[in-house]
Amino acid sequence: MTELQNKGRGITGWLIGPYRNYLQKLIPIFQLCSLLFAFSVGMGFILGDSLPQTALQDLMGTFPDISNMNSFDLFGFILVNNALKSLLFMAGGILAGVPPLFFVVFNGFFIGWISYMLYSLEGIEYLVAGLVPHGVIEVPVIILCMAMGMGLGYEVLNRLRGRGELGKEARLAFGFFITRALPLLVLAAVIEVKVTPFILMQLGYV
Repeated sequence: MTELQNKGRGITGWLIGPYRNYLQKLIPIFQLCSLLFAFSVGMGFILGDSLPQTALQDLMGTFPDISNMNSFDLFGFILVNNALKSLLFMAGGILAGVPPLFFVVFNGFFIGWISYMLYSLEGIEYLVAGLVPHGVIEVPVIILCMAMGMGLGYEVLNRLRGRGELGKEARLAFGFFITRALPLLVLAAVIEVKVTPFILMQLGYV
């Protein structure tokens, strides 16, 4: 992968400027991850009616009860959950890229399943209002982290063949995560805690 290059201005420049060449190399992997994620979401939604609700309840039971959390605690839970999982599965890419690939598929299926349940209980308006405001930031960032993990896995395989630059790839991946992905996940968590409930309230759901 190429070294950092300071290019671009404005929001786009802040987001990708120094990492422009690095992110361009990840475009095919990001597209693959996006397709797998979209397919998994679709399958989770389509199969939502045929899957036992007890399985979903058992899965949700592994998460803390957020109904009694205040805004600060909820923000912390969402941020730590998204950031830690993204970081761990991105780092897990060194295992030939398998953990990020698994996370993309599983997370997509789970979101599709939850989406079906929300849709069946509250309707499409609630589903869109409840997921889109923060999801338009959160989902692409998480998918990009998974793509970076798969990029690390690709470099590991190249390294085993006697070529590749794993160290440089790791520095770029973790540098982008800390300086770009993490702040965006913070923003998404703020939107989910503050903006999304306000929108749902305006629509009469809260």
